[in-house]
Amino acid sequence: MKTLRNITIVFAMMAMIPLQVFAQKNEGYICYDTDCMFKVLTKMISQDDAEAAEAIVEFSQIVDNYRFTGDGRIREALVNSAVPFAGKFSNVEIMSYVISYFPTFCNERDIEELMRLVEHERIADQVIRAIGDIHNSKDYVLKYLVKNSNDIKYKGAWAYAIGKQHITDMEDTLISWLKGDDDMTKVDIYNALLVVGSNDKTTAIVRKGAKKLNKSKNWYCKIAGMRLLVALDGEKMMPELYKALKNKNSDVRKEALKLMEPYANQEVVDKVMKLTAKKTVSNIEVVEWLGNIKNDSQMPLVIRQLSSKDKTAVETTIRAIFKIDNPAGINAVKPLFGGEYQDVIKELVIAYEGNYDALLNDVLRSGTDNQRLAALQILECRPTIVVCSSVKDLLNTDNQVVRDYAYRTLKLVVTAPQMEFLVRLLETCDERYVDDVLGAIKNATVNLPDEKKDYFASTLKHVKPDVMPRYYKVFAYFGTELCVEKLIDAYQNGNYQFEAKEALMLVNNKQYEERIKEVLK
Repeated sequence: MKTLRNITIVFAMMAMIPLQVFAQKNEGYICYDTDCMFKVLTKMISQDDAEAAEAIVEFSQIVDNYRFTGDGRIREALVNSAVPFAGKFSNVEIMSYVISYFPTFCNERDIEELMRLVEHERIADQVIRAIGDIHNSKDYVLKYLVKNSNDIKYKGAWAYAIGKQHITDMEDTLISWLKGDDDMTKVDIYNALLVVGSNDKTTAIVRKGAKKLNKSKNWYCKIAGMRLLVALDGEKMMPELYKALKNKNSDVRKEALKLMEPYANQEVVDKVMKLTAKKTVSNIEVVEWLGNIKNDSQMPLVIRQLSSKDKTAVETTIRAIFKIDNPAGINAVKPLFGGEYQDVIKELVIAYEGNYDALLNDVLRSGTDNQRLAALQILECRPTIVVCSSVKDLLNTDNQVVRDYAYRTLKLVVTAPQMEFLVRLLETCDERYVDDVLGAIKNATVNLPDEKKDYFASTLKHVKPDVMPRYYKVFAYFGTELCVEKLIDAYQNGNYQFEAKEALMLVNNKQYEERIKEVLK
């Protein structure tokens, strides 16, 4: 369905962006009143795909703004609009999406209102689970269950809420619900009993049910059974997990690998690799797992997956390599910089906790023009002064696009020791790069003492008169007495009065405010 596709795209976007960055980039998406929120919610059910997708992003951003800022006005607007809106359920997919955010902005004071939504059959399951996720909803859940004890619907959802709220009083009730219910509901009940169970009898009931689920042909139930058994018996379940790696369903195999992670020593890795050799579990599933456990014993196998024709498999491998952080693996990824996988590489390099400086430096020095350009674009998002020499070298490259980007990023990597180089560069660089070099000088001189600034200002006697105006803004950045007087002299006696005046207006030093105002009258 179109709406579901829009929601899926939005989730994919948000998963790639850290919360704080997402909030800062979308500050326009915010509502402080109910009317504003209703407009956003209404657009979410629009027949216009583009409008609906935009509204879904907008709604999620409003919620994230509240999560990030804790602004009570936003919370009030969300509660007063989203809760009643969900009750209209004109579009169940959208309603479910909105309800999934309830635990983020709803609190104990809102639960009474949320309880009314339980009467709406099409959204009741999601609402109950949302209530279970809200802090201090225990008394409301217990009150409802006691009051309606003879006619409880949505037992799976209520079991979820009981487990989340640790309502131990409901242990016997949960056990009684197991009679005659379907396996999907029993999964929620067993999970709740795992939390609230108080004796060996209850544990035995859960274990028996989990074993039955583990034998199910339904992949969801089998996974639930495995999870329950591992929660109960831990490492003793390893033989069963090895068996699960032979299952035809990839979700079952992936879950088995995930459940092995806490116990994944080298012996476990070796056993899994034997099964991989027998083709019972796919290479890419194992590569993803090796990344999760950060095991580098199988790097040749991992690196080979970079040659796959399956784009998803290659992206999975790249992610695994960065998690493992093995030199051979990282070197194997470098040739992919600037290619079709650049987006995922950029995301991973920006978040990389390994030797980031060495990685970026190597690509900038030894890469192709495309790879260097990709590294410079990454540098924009995560600057480091360690690569300064590599960036400086690219200022003279024959590739204009790379050269442009090198100038553009120069301000991000220079420090005070680069001042002499920058002062010379400003004189000789192409006019198109003047602003970039000025920006680099400004950043490099932030903490430079006045005597150093005056020293650089006094070394410019050799500069040609027609180039000197480039330095007027430098004098303005320096803002020392000597530099201000140089600008005043240029304004009053020079051939570039407009440029001198423009620079004088940039001086940020209160000591010379009146002097400059007097001169510019």
